[in-house]
Amino acid sequence: MDAPWIAVAAADALAAGEFISVTAAGQRCLLANVDGVLYAVEDNCSHEDYPLAFGCLEGARIKCSLHGSRFDLASGAACEEPAVTPLRTYRLMVADGQIWLHPSSSTAN
Repeated sequence: MDAPWIAVAAADALAAGEFISVTAAGQRCLLANVDGVLYAVEDNCSHEDYPLAFGCLEGARIKCSLHGSRFDLASGAACEEPAVTPLRTYRLMVADGQIWLHPSSSTAN
């Protein structure tokens, strides 16, 4: 059976260029708004066990502030070393004034 969608934030919680860390079904996830497009990836650098929420957005990429690895928010791909393993990405939808996250990943590392 498919896991249910989980409301993780108000639909207006993220302006363009902003990101937040949320927890859904025991998983830390990073939600980002890039020019009105919402993305969700795991909130943990695949190179070191370090929250990406401490990093910064660079277009549609999140940069880890620990060692500078960058990850594509759409695919989760590691775009710059030292990270080589992709991040998990998650499906999102906006409905009823909420951002909803599906806890099963759409990609896996």
